[in-house]
Amino acid sequence: MKRTYLTCFILFLLVGCSKKLNTSRVDESFDEFYDQFHQDVDFQLSRVQFPLEGEYVDLDGEKPWRKEEWEPHVQKVTDISDPEYDTEIIRKETVVIDKVWLRDSGFSIERRFEKLDGKWYLVYYQTINL
Repeated sequence: MKRTYLTCFILFLLVGCSKKLNTSRVDESFDEFYDQFHQDVDFQLSRVQFPLEGEYVDLDGEKPWRKEEWEPHVQKVTDISDPEYDTEIIRKETVVIDKVWLRDSGFSIERRFEKLDGKWYLVYYQTINL
């Protein structure tokens, strides 16, 4: 009887381990991530890597980004059409940087997204408003 239980237990472990080993790695598309990041606040918060590098800089000084004070990002840099703003997107295999700035104003935003374990995360966010 003990052998039967032991055999079942060992089979159970082997089956469980083999399923974990066969799990395919996620390889998320940046464009799909970027769309969902700007549409779904809960998803966005799950994909911001706190403590977040970068800060908010204005005439009063510098302030770090805190999860409990997070204001959702709803506008994609790719959707900015106002000619007064300049935008740039730099794409590499595992890093995407988007930037927006207002010429000759002291205002700029830069965000860096990195692919970590097949998923995209916001890892850097700098806003300068001087």
